Amino acid sequence: MVDIPVSTILNYFLFLLFPFLFGLGAKKLKISPIVGYIIGGLFLGNFFEGFFSKEVINHFAYFGIIILLFTIGLEMNFARILAVKKFIIFGGTLQIICSIIFIWIVSLFFKFTLLQSFLIGIALSSSSTTLVAKIIQDRGEENSFIGEIALGILMFQDIAFIPFLILFSSITSQSTSFSQVALKILVSVITSICILLVLFYIGKSVIPRMLDRVARVSRELLNVFLIVFIFFITFLSLALHIPILIGVFVAGILVAQSVEHQHIFCEMRPFRDVLAVVFFVFIGMNIKIPLIQTVIPSIFLFTFLVIFGKALIILLIFLCFRFHSKTSFSLATYLFQIDEDAFILMSVMVANKVISPEGYLFIITSVLISLVITPLWIQHKDGSYVFIRNMIKKTLPFLDRFISHSLDRDSSPIDVLNIKNHIVICGYGRIGSHIGRVLLISNIPFVAIDYNFHTVEKAKKEGVNIIYGDPSDVDILDYAQVEDARVLIMAVPDRNAQEMIILNAKKLNPNIFTISRVHKKLDHLRMRDLGVDMLIQPEIEASVSIIKKVLLLYHVPKEEIIGRIRGLKLEHGLV
Repeated sequence: MVDIPVSTILNYFLFLLFPFLFGLGAKKLKISPIVGYIIGGLFLGNFFEGFFSKEVINHFAYFGIIILLFTIGLEMNFARILAVKKFIIFGGTLQIICSIIFIWIVSLFFKFTLLQSFLIGIALSSSSTTLVAKIIQDRGEENSFIGEIALGILMFQDIAFIPFLILFSSITSQSTSFSQVALKILVSVITSICILLVLFYIGKSVIPRMLDRVARVSRELLNVFLIVFIFFITFLSLALHIPILIGVFVAGILVAQSVEHQHIFCEMRPFRDVLAVVFFVFIGMNIKIPLIQTVIPSIFLFTFLVIFGKALIILLIFLCFRFHSKTSFSLATYLFQIDEDAFILMSVMVANKVISPEGYLFIITSVLISLVITPLWIQHKDGSYVFIRNMIKKTLPFLDRFISHSLDRDSSPIDVLNIKNHIVICGYGRIGSHIGRVLLISNIPFVAIDYNFHTVEKAKKEGVNIIYGDPSDVDILDYAQVEDARVLIMAVPDRNAQEMIILNAKKLNPNIFTISRVHKKLDHLRMRDLGVDMLIQPEIEASVSIIKKVLLLYHVPKEEIIGRIRGLKLEHGLV
């Protein structure tokens, strides 16, 4: 066996050491470690460039991109997209088209050519699946309505990546006329449709059978087969002159249609997490500070215009779909940034000599800035919404009235307005709707409030007395007759909204009995200080239910079970 050169080991060691340290520092500062990985790559690329073999690092990073795209395809769930297809397909299509046009115009002002600006518009139109999906998962919002819509649009954008990559791979510096570009766009769309049709057929019939047969033989063989499958697709892509990245992305989508895809995802996830780090480090390494220091103000201006424009487009699209302003703002916050796939598309552009290295550096620095900003903005999205609404209220009162009375309020009357001693449910999602169903069966009067227009429409058809509006708005609470209510239940997950609801509700009815859900231990004391009478933590309640069943199974006396459960609740401040 030939020994691996010490220099190669040193390359890999340094390549991962500094991102690890910066990622650890970011985590200590309570920001996304992805920011640390990118800054670590920036540090390596600018201060330790001479310590690296570019060839070794490029191969390492390219293999990381291959596995990353495979796992992104593996997470593709067509059923999820079709479940809310109206918002995802139509909303996603509108967002991509409008973003391309807007960024195309912005790019022209920064002295890019007509063709370059158009391709930049395409490259920057999508949002970051890797980054946003991880943030949504970390926040536990993947099953929420906003989380599902955001993830669905990200998946839809991943599908759009297929024609984008085909188009970028086919356009060269010689493609100058409009007819040539239009023809290549048409060819890329037709090719993509054919790929997706073949993909659907193979994904439903051939691949699941292959995986099922291998899985029956051995779990280890299934894992080996996956690696063989990825390399086979890579080889096939090269042989058929299909871009490798499209090949592995499609391979991931094919595997996602199989019964074993959950097991496969669990097996691949550690590789995905490590190689995602490699990808983000590689992004940071490509930014050369000496080459961009003279145009940094222009880069920041360009980045601001792009992300502000994308956020505004998403906000307006979902307001047109009758989403509440807060929901639309949350979606804009999740999807405003530029997709990391832009690095891949821009790399193809510079390789085909469609854009200069300086132009390439300008754009990828802009992408990098948007990715760094994303975790910070999402972390403060609820506070940002409140701040912006307060600013609008002070400076543009007419716009605040329009938002409050036209966008965020349902003008249709509810069936019961003259009730007393009723229950007000703030938030009619998974928890609120379960509570409401039981109250309906028990003939206990209640009024629900929710800012998801489509949830409200569905609930009304089921005979629920529900108001469309923001439950933290004092006028909405007054409309729900909180002053005559007996109980207020806060089923919304947002802490800022919970605080506003309790403060406004206590103003209207100081004696109302309040119940609130909480998710973090730190929120317990704050809610108690605000006067909440009962706190419910869903995760603790689920634990209590499991503990009770397990202890009964082991014939533990009921008195002892009650004591153990009470002790657990006391420990978490819920009693």
